[in-house]
Amino acid sequence: MYQGRKVSLKVEERILPSGRKVLREIVQHKGAVAILPLINEETIIILRQYRPEVEEWLYEIPAGTLEPLENPCECAARELEEETGYKPGKLTELFEMYMAPGYSTEILHSFAAINLREGVFHPTESEELSVVSKTFDEAIEMIRTNMIRDAKTIATILYYIKFGEVTNLNHEEQNSRKPEIYGSCR
Repeated sequence: MYQGRKVSLKVEERILPSGRKVLREIVQHKGAVAILPLINEETIIILRQYRPEVEEWLYEIPAGTLEPLENPCECAARELEEETGYKPGKLTELFEMYMAPGYSTEILHSFAAINLREGVFHPTESEELSVVSKTFDEAIEMIRTNMIRDAKTIATILYYIKFGEVTNLNHEEQNSRKPEIYGSCR
């Protein structure tokens, strides 16, 4: 029906578990990544980015769409450097989530990035953004007061605070009090 650079729109018949047939409008998406960059145990990087789709400046963590056949870890490292100017020393996948399963196939892979090293800041021509550092307490207050309204950012920050804490950002050890987080890239 429609084929774009990032998404396609199709109308398809699907069969429900009950056997009933339904017609569904489906946005097919290649998948995406989001990265929570940690400067240290208390401070994260977020972006202030203009989103023309909603005509607003939003606070959000770095993110991007997977290229065809691209590994989510590679995409996360690429997007982090493009949008922040930092390379990850270690990327850990925290979780995966469907962004809007009522109409879209998009799966977002959420990562934490630690041991950041200087890279090259080079956002795409279509991006207007600035890099901002915030403490976790400041980010939580921004969520509470609706200054952060981006779903992937809210989910990733809250997930990390609850489950993904790293004991020492100079080492690859995870906090033994927290459940094992999803998986490591490097």
